[in-house]
Amino acid sequence: MNIQLVPTQQKQTVSIHITKHQVVDIIDIQPFETSYEIIQKHDQTILQVEGEVDLVLACSKTLKPVEYHLTFDTDVTFGNLDECDFIYSNTINLNDILLGIIVSEKPYVIYHEDVLVEESTSS
Repeated sequence: MNIQLVPTQQKQTVSIHITKHQVVDIIDIQPFETSYEIIQKHDQTILQVEGEVDLVLACSKTLKPVEYHLTFDTDVTFGNLDECDFIYSNTINLNDILLGIIVSEKPYVIYHEDVLVEESTSS
């Protein structure tokens, strides 16, 4: 979903459905709603985005599916400064930005409950 990177007057809420990605440990990303606001501050544009998404991740040991609920509330900056996350452009692909947020916020290691039961009974 492409959006214009211009300041908003109020929070916008949109439905997101990320179907195609190349993240090997994410089995599924359920459709979700996210709210965003775009603010202009000095030499940068700030995308404030928040939402909740249900993921199905691959167990780090067995690759079995593990359901995981992720809540995020973050700022992404655009501009020509070294401190900005991205170079400014007139439009951005919100799905790509949100996928990046999901990848950076999801747990690096996650275990299926079967692995946890095996480890506790073998001790």
